[in-house]
Amino acid sequence: MMKRPGQRHLLLLFTAATLCCPALGGGSVYTSEKEVKVDENQPATLSCYYSGFSSPRVEWKFVQGSTTSLVCYDSKITASYQGRVVFSQTGISFHSVTRKDTGIYTCMVTENGGEDYGEISVHLLVLVPPSKPSVNIPSSGTIGHRVVLTCSEENGSPPPQYQWFRDGVLMPEDPKKSRVFTNSSYTINSKTGELVFNPLSAYDTGEYSCQVYNGVGTAMRSEAIRLEAAELNVGGIVAAVIVTLILLGLLVFGVWFAYSQGYFNKAPVKK
Repeated sequence: MMKRPGQRHLLLLFTAATLCCPALGGGSVYTSEKEVKVDENQPATLSCYYSGFSSPRVEWKFVQGSTTSLVCYDSKITASYQGRVVFSQTGISFHSVTRKDTGIYTCMVTENGGEDYGEISVHLLVLVPPSKPSVNIPSSGTIGHRVVLTCSEENGSPPPQYQWFRDGVLMPEDPKKSRVFTNSSYTINSKTGELVFNPLSAYDTGEYSCQVYNGVGTAMRSEAIRLEAAELNVGGIVAAVIVTLILLGLLVFGVWFAYSQGYFNKAPVKK
């Protein structure tokens, strides 16, 4: 059923009110979208509408982590964004966004030397599929000890989630919920990509690979690398100790023999 013009007007006012920030002095600033998601290398528009200002000055700032920069000052695009961004009375538009553009953009509207002020923030999320992850998997580990496997991926936006596979089988975050992995004791951090065996068991021998996904493009998986769970080589340790004691005994015997043969006697002092 089509909405009548009056109903459409009320709906627009309601939507604007939910995305509106009241301004000091009676004006208001609002946006049509508080979060904008767009694929990398595509155009993007961040909207900023305002009312109750007779001669407003508009500025846009960009915040990414601890870094803040000005995109637009006094309704003019700053030098670092020239050629990439266009200002209008209803917002700013990127010709083509990159992953570095992801962050919070705040539209600030002032008047009368700052006495009248309002702002609204828009989150721009540039979507980038993940690349093939890198893994650090030891070739062997000692049974009963703590063993750490790591996986990392630097390009995906938003940051990807991590999964681990053993012999091609997806490892659940709780090994006790799977008959295949119930004899293992491990934890998986799906945000950092770390797989920790604590302790490693004989059942953990296998080929391990890591997969990343972020809802953009296809999931990417690393190559599989084999991890061998080995018993502590007690016999080797004992043999090494015995060899060390034999060498030490030979050294002591050599010193004693040299001393008994007079090799360590002091030469007579000439008068």
